[in-house]
Amino acid sequence: MTAADTTLARRSNQLVRSIIIGLLLIDLAWLPFSAIRLNAVSLLVPLVAALVLTFVAHLYRERRAEHKLADGLDCSAQIVGFFAVGALFSYLLASLGFPLQDSVLYEVDRTLGLDWMAYLKAVNQRPLLGLLFQLAYDSFIPQVLILIVTLSFTGRGSAARAMILAMILAGFVTILISGFFPAMAMFVHLNLSPADFPHLSPSAAFVHVHDMQALRSGAPFDLDLAKAQGIITFPSYHAALGLLMLLGGLAHPVLRWPVAAVNLTMIAATPIDGGHYFVDVGAGLIIAGACYLLAHRLLQPASGDATRFVPVVTTAEVAES
Repeated sequence: MTAADTTLARRSNQLVRSIIIGLLLIDLAWLPFSAIRLNAVSLLVPLVAALVLTFVAHLYRERRAEHKLADGLDCSAQIVGFFAVGALFSYLLASLGFPLQDSVLYEVDRTLGLDWMAYLKAVNQRPLLGLLFQLAYDSFIPQVLILIVTLSFTGRGSAARAMILAMILAGFVTILISGFFPAMAMFVHLNLSPADFPHLSPSAAFVHVHDMQALRSGAPFDLDLAKAQGIITFPSYHAALGLLMLLGGLAHPVLRWPVAAVNLTMIAATPIDGGHYFVDVGAGLIIAGACYLLAHRLLQPASGDATRFVPVVTTAEVAES
């Protein structure tokens, strides 16, 4: 492992830890003033798991110089830690009860000539396509684990770190925007029921509705993060994750094509399985692209030409070129 790789790893760890710790402090400071009653264990478990993974990664990197394993452990710790504090942050923001923006988002889609109902009917008439959409939409956790392990253990830990940092940045941005521009999503806005799409089983059509309604009511809300739902509609974090995994997979010569296929399918599935407006998907993709570039920029050394974007290049990629 080169000095540049080591510098990048340390820079990545510092950035991500700062984001997670900062967001955790915001959560803890806000929680007593909200109507949310948090199951503390549901926050402590993932945070302790992240700390343990981080400590083990440190041992393997500093004591045994096993940098590939350290990269994988660090990335795993970071995504686990962020999802815990990010989920709590999303619920706290949703409890503010800002006006729902479904009508606005729906009209934007219509103005752009995008017919969501026609899309739903087309997929409903093709049950196999609907099943592929569902499988792709639900593939995030196995995909990100495969990418972290494969990229890290093939000497592409820098690509894995850039992907995870971009996911965290995109997650923070989408959560923040969604809090001030909340929406219930298309299935609810159009008052649809399963009878309107009998050949489909959308993954997240209605699972978030109870939590959103309860949070917006102002009544005390018991939150177990292990059972937290994805309550973000605009922008689509799922679409953002799909693009970021696709970009991360490009670093691996074997994974790049299957990962691209799965994530293009995931993005196409997002309006149906996530109940998202098309504008949600577009906004999520724009945020993902911007955060991917920002992640690479943040991971560059502080010295040198700071005005020119230089992609993160791993030791393994240099060796192959």
